[in-house]
Amino acid sequence: MGSFVEIKTSIGDIVGIANRLSDRGGTLRDDMQGATERVTELENHEECLPPDQFTEPFLVNYHQAVDNGDGETIPANQAIKQSAIGLGQALQDLGEKVSTAMWSYAGTDDDNATDIRQTGT
Repeated sequence: MGSFVEIKTSIGDIVGIANRLSDRGGTLRDDMQGATERVTELENHEECLPPDQFTEPFLVNYHQAVDNGDGETIPANQAIKQSAIGLGQALQDLGEKVSTAMWSYAGTDDDNATDIRQTGT
């Protein structure tokens, strides 16, 4: 047996919110892509992280191998960059899935209403 769902606003409102989430996720993804490219550019300039008593221990952690979630390891700085870009993509995907789910819900609700109206006729 299915679960009861009660929506206290219109499906259009929810789809609108989902679309805005998706749009903002795309913007965040693009912004983070640009930011991570800039960080990579700066990492390649020795004057940004000059060898000294503070930078050298920092770089050990900065380049430490971490699990990327797929059973592989990558440097921590790369994992952070990928996660920043991935967060925007995840937000975009969430918005798209909510929107699709709401349209599916609306269609199912309309079909059920038709079935109920036709009962007993």
